[in-house]
Amino acid sequence: MTSLQEQIVAGFERDGLTFRRESWSRHEGGGGLSCTFPLAHSTYSESSVDFPIEKAGVNVSTIHGALSRKDVEQMKPLHILLEEVDHNCSFFATGLSLMVHPRNPHVSTVHANYRYFEVLDGLLNFQGSTESIDDIESSPKVLAWWFGVIIDLNPTYLYEADVKHFHSTLKEACDLHREGLYSVFKASCDDYLYIPHRKEYRGVGGVKFDGMDSDAMRSLLLANEPDLPEDMLARLSSQESLFESMQKLGNAFLPSFLPILNKRSSTAITAAERRWQLLRRGRAVEFSLIVDRGTKFGLATPGIKVENILITMPPKASWEYMSEMGGKEGTEEARLLEVLRSPRNWA
Repeated sequence: MTSLQEQIVAGFERDGLTFRRESWSRHEGGGGLSCTFPLAHSTYSESSVDFPIEKAGVNVSTIHGALSRKDVEQMKPLHILLEEVDHNCSFFATGLSLMVHPRNPHVSTVHANYRYFEVLDGLLNFQGSTESIDDIESSPKVLAWWFGVIIDLNPTYLYEADVKHFHSTLKEACDLHREGLYSVFKASCDDYLYIPHRKEYRGVGGVKFDGMDSDAMRSLLLANEPDLPEDMLARLSSQESLFESMQKLGNAFLPSFLPILNKRSSTAITAAERRWQLLRRGRAVEFSLIVDRGTKFGLATPGIKVENILITMPPKASWEYMSEMGGKEGTEEARLLEVLRSPRNWA
């Protein structure tokens, strides 16, 4: 995760940005590194056009600790290997979470999360608060493990070429594991990003999977290719192969988004377009605080720094009572809402 973090931050810093780096530790076990932009609030200026990004965070956490029997029970429906477990366990989790809020309304906001989780038999016995799982003597047996990924694009103004580029890049990464998976992951992403009380989606989607272990991948592969040979099934559903698949999607982030950022950042904007951007950001805040399971899980995790969970929040957003923006047929704002209410295939 740290190498992917370095790769992504370096990609943005090549364009002149400088990220703030802050290490943190968790008393219950583990820690992380937060890379954020801008460097500090004092460096922020609404009138500044020097940087294409208004706010960004690329954060990594690697933590471990205790799981109660109740926690394990909640995981059982998705992980058959935990069915017979009826005692307290431990966990190890590592993940990268990022959000980029561009300054220009013509550049899409982008979000991504890459994660890995293990359930371990018994309780970990650690001396300090920052050692990694590899430093712990006599680490208990791994009972279950899984990967999760989500990468999605949230435009303020719809440029179909940008959306097609984004999805095509992610599809290429998915196809490197096995053709046919992209459409499943794309549908999963669309379903997850739905905002029920608004009857619209947060953005134009991307790809998503969660709880992805060997059994889950085998099921997906067989659904698409019932006659897939067993040796190929075993290889494609192995832990090593799934890790490589997550790596490919991690490596696809910069190629999927940087061309959009570079192409649209210098587009001239109006006060009305900025107003629409802030309204769309308000919708994203509603999703994060009301719908998003990741936000709820993060805030409920003991010892986690709240600022790292809420790094996805935009620097500014707005809500207007019964706003007329987007309601007039034929406008660019209405065109975006049409897509947000009825997801399309882009790749």
